[in-house]
Amino acid sequence: MKAVVALGSNLENRKLNLDIAITHLEVLLQDLKVSPYIETKPVGGPTQNDFINAVALGICNLKPEILLAELLKIEDQMGRVRNVKWGPRIIDLDLIVYGDQVVDTVFLKLPHPFAQSREFVLKPWLAIDPEGVIPGVGKVKSLLASIQSSS
Repeated sequence: MKAVVALGSNLENRKLNLDIAITHLEVLLQDLKVSPYIETKPVGGPTQNDFINAVALGICNLKPEILLAELLKIEDQMGRVRNVKWGPRIIDLDLIVYGDQVVDTVFLKLPHPFAQSREFVLKPWLAIDPEGVIPGVGKVKSLLASIQSSS
């Protein structure tokens, strides 16, 4: 199944944090592609440093709930602290899409409910997957164009 994972960091050495997270993703996803890194302003939450964001995609044979649990484990291993919603973080790994699956549980929502409105997800995703689609929502290219034209 094709998995799309968004990465972000705005604490310490942001680029190194993404590099480390990607080495962990290489274990979970085959044929891994990683977008160029982009610097973005924080969305929501308290005043904080800018982020570096990227998107990774690859093939995964785990169930989506297991993949999400593995992503959370990577965040924990890297020292992610969750004390402020949308606050600063050493690493953030979000499962955006898993094939064409639609899931709505307490633990997992697929596709990610905010992905379609987040330029920091769509822009790097488009760079490595020009035909990318958010199931039930639309093409990444069209969603990004819509966001950019309204800002």
